[in-house]
Amino acid sequence: MPTFPDIDLIGQPNYADALRELSPNAVEGVDMLVVYDSDLDFLTKVLAAAGYDDPQLQLHLLEWTPTSGPLDLIGLVRHLNIKRVLLFGQNPKALGLHFEVADYFPVQVAGVTYMRNPSAGEIASAKANGNNGPAGALWRGVKGRFLREGGA
Repeated sequence: MPTFPDIDLIGQPNYADALRELSPNAVEGVDMLVVYDSDLDFLTKVLAAAGYDDPQLQLHLLEWTPTSGPLDLIGLVRHLNIKRVLLFGQNPKALGLHFEVADYFPVQVAGVTYMRNPSAGEIASAKANGNNGPAGALWRGVKGRFLREGGA
C-alpha cells in the first residue's frame, strides 16, 4: 500500500501565444471558442449548419496541436469572456483542464459549457468512409448547446 496518494499534477502554462494565434477578425462580444487540431474545412461546414455563416467573425477560432505546447485554456476563456468552448483533438491536461468528460457530451463547469471531441480530421475521415456515427454524435452535441443564438 503506497504511503502517498496518486495525484496527477497539471501545469498551468501561459495563454499569450494563443492570443496571437486567434482568428484576428472576431467581432466584439464573441462568446464561443473553438480549439481545433486539423481540418478547418470540415469544421466550417459543421459551424455553418449551426448558424455561423462567417466563423472568422462570429467565433474565436484557435488551431492548437500537440506541437503548439501546453495552453492555459481557463485563463484564455476568462480573458476573452467565453461562455462556450468546443474542443477538437485536444488533450485536456495539456490545456490545464482538471476535469474529464466523454466525447460529444456538453458539460458546464464554472459557468462555461465545454464539449470535447475527437480530432476534426478523424470525424471528417470517418464520415468520408461512410461512418456517420462520429459526425452524428458531434451534431447532436452542437445542436444541444452550441447553435448560434438568433442565427440558426
